[in-house]
Amino acid sequence: MAKAAEDVNVVRARANCAPLAGGKINIGTILDERARELYFEEPRKTELTRIAYIFAQTGKPAPNGKTYSLDKFSDDNYFYDRVMEKSDFYNKGVKTRHADEYTMSPYHVLWPIPQSAIDGNTQARINQNKGYAGYDKNVPPLTEIPK
Repeated sequence: MAKAAEDVNVVRARANCAPLAGGKINIGTILDERARELYFEEPRKTELTRIAYIFAQTGKPAPNGKTYSLDKFSDDNYFYDRVMEKSDFYNKGVKTRHADEYTMSPYHVLWPIPQSAIDGNTQARINQNKGYAGYDKNVPPLTEIPK
């Protein structure tokens, strides 16, 4: 992490911010720095989803101390926990000007698969992601390819 601290501190020095000690750097710190440095310049959801997937795939503890798994990815993931930790409006009763409430669930880590993509695939079966309309019609994936 010392090299990561050096890289982060180059950016922080340019912004006249105090340097961070190498021992204080983790993926959460890097995500905070990237949010400030790349605001409106990168697809943030894509980055957080990718990192959440890595934590679920490896089973390594996230900065919040939790471990995640791919089996429960749509129910419990780092993406959701990070957004809930940092957000001031999701699931906090904040309303839009049309009185809709900003809400989020762990399954929002993945977007729904467009119905046109599911319907257009006539050679096989595409399942819908958990949490979205059509998920109840999913079929188990093949464990081997039929001959």
